[in-house]
Amino acid sequence: MKKFLKILLRIFIILIVLACLFVAVGAGYFYYTRWAKDREETVIYSGDKMIIKSNKLELEPCITCLFMGVNGALTDFIMLGKYNPNTREVNLMSIPRDTYIEKGGVDHKINSAYAKGMKPENTVAVVEELTGVKIDYYVLFKTKVLRELVDAVGGVEVTVPFNMNYEDPYQDLYIHLKKGTQILNGKQAEQFVRYRSGYANGDVGRIKTQQTFIKAMILRCLEPQNLIKVGTLVNIGLENTNTNITQEIASQYIDDAVAFKPDRVRIETLPGEGKYINQISYFVADEEAAEILIDELFVQEATLEEVKQMMLEEMMASGEDISGEGEKLELRTTFSGDNIKIEVLNNGSSPRHFNAVVDALKEAGYNVTRVGNVNESSTLSRIKSHIASEEALVELNKLAEVVGIKKLENDYYSKTEVDFTIVLGPKYVYATKEEKN
Repeated sequence: MKKFLKILLRIFIILIVLACLFVAVGAGYFYYTRWAKDREETVIYSGDKMIIKSNKLELEPCITCLFMGVNGALTDFIMLGKYNPNTREVNLMSIPRDTYIEKGGVDHKINSAYAKGMKPENTVAVVEELTGVKIDYYVLFKTKVLRELVDAVGGVEVTVPFNMNYEDPYQDLYIHLKKGTQILNGKQAEQFVRYRSGYANGDVGRIKTQQTFIKAMILRCLEPQNLIKVGTLVNIGLENTNTNITQEIASQYIDDAVAFKPDRVRIETLPGEGKYINQISYFVADEEAAEILIDELFVQEATLEEVKQMMLEEMMASGEDISGEGEKLELRTTFSGDNIKIEVLNNGSSPRHFNAVVDALKEAGYNVTRVGNVNESSTLSRIKSHIASEEALVELNKLAEVVGIKKLENDYYSKTEVDFTIVLGPKYVYATKEEKN
């Protein structure tokens, strides 16, 4: 059992931080051993030169987790998270509690999905339906876990944006906080993240406050005096959470646990706006904006070349000599020839629209050197630039106008002879200039 707790602790290092329950104990040590293991397998030396061995570096699967803070029969806090073990990045997206859903909730609000049988799986199902993201794990935590964890780390410093005063005897909720920068204890921290009545944008304002608190909590947990509180923090987490992370699952992901850096945590909010439907206030997601954001946060994954480049940059930052006779990842800054070379890949678009794009590009003077099919997890149409220059940026925007694609990306380190790659997803529809007007 003790061994399992150690394993689960390391998994919590990845997951609990995302839900204000970050336990950073042992992270520094594990970061070092994991990084050393990666380098042992992927780096060789030639004299005093260091070379990346691409044939030894393999990408590991990303994991997703839904975090839910429960208050009675409702989930007041909902956040979807993804951890990428290859880049050691965490992406998070808050989902407003009043988000409108077609089915699964008592009153079409997403926070009531849990109320049907008090099952976290219900909320997982509706979030999967809402986002299109397959969720691997869930963590359901009680409100008191926040109070206990904050007290255990000695409080968390935040700036209260304005005086917060609210009382609800029915919920046993009494909020009284003064404006200004201060260190909140556990009880005050709960008041800070639950307050919502004073924000002009309602629950969205509260979500921003929660995100601010998460970042502050991460920094607090990483302070040296809190890295030694292993038993206390783990026990608080285990006693107040319901999760499907079993001992077997924890063992499988033990090698994925690494130390976090605050600048590798990205926190966003589901795009949308408040609306009244049948005289009831809801948060209604903006489908187009949400699709783009969800694709960035949860669908796209780093390529092997990008991971190798990240390793090289970290080695350079440490002052090591990475020159040598091995494979070099060079940044392209010029076009491959007089005519811009483009490849067009079909990721589910209809043949009619695919062929129309190819014809439009040729008519515009571009050199379409390759066409083909691709099977990508992301369904969004996109244009990838393989050239890092201002000239390429201008050309990228011109291309976007020609083919009518909003999603633009940089992919400077891929091994390709083309200058731009256009990927057409299943929803792509080509429109002529006349049709656009």
